[in-house]
Amino acid sequence: MLSWSDSALTLVQRLQKGLIVSCQAPAESPMHHPAVIAAMAQAAVNQGAVGVRLDTPTHVQAVRRQIDAPIIGLWKQQIPGFDVYITPQFKQAQALAQAGADIIAIDATLRDRPDGETVASLIARIHHELGKPVMADVDTLEAASAAAQAGADIVGTTLYGYTAATQHQTPPGFELLAQMISALDVPIICEGGITSPQMARQAMDFGAYAVVVGTAITGIDLQVKAYKIAIQIGVNAGQVLAEVLAKKAVAEGDRANSSRYRFALFETEDQSYRRYINAKLDQFSESCAEVEPFFTTAARQTQKPLEILLLDEQQTILGGLIGSTSCWNWLLIDFLWVHEAHRYQGYGRQLIALAEQEAKKRGCVFARLGTFSFQARGFYEKLGYQVVAQWDDYPPGQTQYWLKKPLS
Repeated sequence: MLSWSDSALTLVQRLQKGLIVSCQAPAESPMHHPAVIAAMAQAAVNQGAVGVRLDTPTHVQAVRRQIDAPIIGLWKQQIPGFDVYITPQFKQAQALAQAGADIIAIDATLRDRPDGETVASLIARIHHELGKPVMADVDTLEAASAAAQAGADIVGTTLYGYTAATQHQTPPGFELLAQMISALDVPIICEGGITSPQMARQAMDFGAYAVVVGTAITGIDLQVKAYKIAIQIGVNAGQVLAEVLAKKAVAEGDRANSSRYRFALFETEDQSYRRYINAKLDQFSESCAEVEPFFTTAARQTQKPLEILLLDEQQTILGGLIGSTSCWNWLLIDFLWVHEAHRYQGYGRQLIALAEQEAKKRGCVFARLGTFSFQARGFYEKLGYQVVAQWDDYPPGQTQYWLKKPLS
């Protein structure tokens, strides 16, 4: 009789050198219905997928009735105060196992987890109490190494480009994939940003154990939206802008070749484009020798959240400060709020002081924040902050201020 570890190994080996299809859909989409997800999964397996990746126990249960191929189950849950959301707690893993998942996928980034649980403790419980292998979804090599040491059976590049530490990177993370394959002795799955068969082949050539493809195959909502925008832009805004700029170029003697290129105006936000432009700008910054150390991936990964809440005995939030500390030795304060019933009692000042105290421990030498003329400029100035920039008439009739304070 096979031991648990032997059974897990046999299960994982069924995925080797294969395509895993992520069958997911937005909650508001008609594609989110369990019967539709099950049909997607069945179609994927019929065409040769070695397994599927599913969100929620309901979908796992519906698909389990249809296929025998391995199911990687996850449950996306947003928990206030925490950034981890892919199967963040054991109770979600337990529900997935009961629904029929063969492998449990978890967020294995280095971010804080609810109830003081760690990646290692969660993996151990899934192994020992549920008897299931674990796929660790990570964003960095450091997180991948920690997950492997914690006993993860599979490690995936799933969250590369989707966390604060990697938000300036654009999936797929082939560089991270290669680093993980070189450094770790566990199966490495490439997931995220695979948009064509050629990219999937490229991932396998890098040495990926298997490849997960989702949106490019099953993401009808996002795919249709992308095609619609591209077509509308090409027919409408793109042509109009091209014509206007072509006329302007002729008038000004512009050397740009307007017959080969065009400008496209987008009125709908698309995060993939934003990440792409950010990544390209970062590449330029990294090429500048005088600032290169501050723009490397490793440097950006040192940015760490700093959040302080004011709570009463019932754990009701009465105020809070939301910010972060950066690799450039700065405290960045994004939001400060105190309930109106508790203002002018020193709580805001204490929140600032606690944040500055923690920032100093992290090596910060400056703090930065923003405020408006109708908010709290005077309050911050009393605490030692000085205005270093301002935008008048922003919004109309008001002024936005940026303030700085040395912490040393």
